[in-house]
Amino acid sequence: MRPFATLVVAIAVAAGPLSGCGSDDAAPASRDDRASASPTSAAPAASPPSPNLDQYLLQVDEGPGLEPMSSPQTDSEEPFPLPEGGAETLERSGYISTTYQTGQGDSIAGVSSVLLFETEAGARDWMTYETSAAVLRHQIPDGKFKWFQIPDVPGATGWTGPDLHGNAIGNVYWTQGRCMMLISVETGGPRVEPLSAGAKAIYERTGGTCPD
Repeated sequence: MRPFATLVVAIAVAAGPLSGCGSDDAAPASRDDRASASPTSAAPAASPPSPNLDQYLLQVDEGPGLEPMSSPQTDSEEPFPLPEGGAETLERSGYISTTYQTGQGDSIAGVSSVLLFETEAGARDWMTYETSAAVLRHQIPDGKFKWFQIPDVPGATGWTGPDLHGNAIGNVYWTQGRCMMLISVETGGPRVEPLSAGAKAIYERTGGTCPD
């Protein structure tokens, strides 16, 4: 889970992946199944490794000027607690993982995240879903969102407003290929300016790309 406690959902170190539990009542293999199994049986093909996305995260000299509070982390859990039907939408989008890093500066804290999808269309679809009124109301039911755009970053959109506890937060979202980029901040000072500067810095430094 992406960390966003006071940002969107939690700004804490994300919990480890939930481990699945197998049934103890599985039927034993049949004689034919056992006979066909052998040490030389071909193993299933391994999934290709996910690319390293650390360079696509906000750097300390960019935008909000956040000093890292931890090393970048990657997990494949749901990026935040989803409303009904959200898990199915996430799966249809071809979600793979989220790489994120928390940071802190002078009177500001934040998270830089990269959500990786199988396709560019999946990244765009998920951004549309995550920024929809229904999903935002699920996260912050009484939130008052002020939206803004960043002309220098194609398709970038963001909002500012209070979180569940009244703290001043802001998010900016955009896609680069099959990556959905996200910067979140909490600060009593300006939010649009550091979010816009951070998004522009990442976009220009990475050339608006995402690893294949």
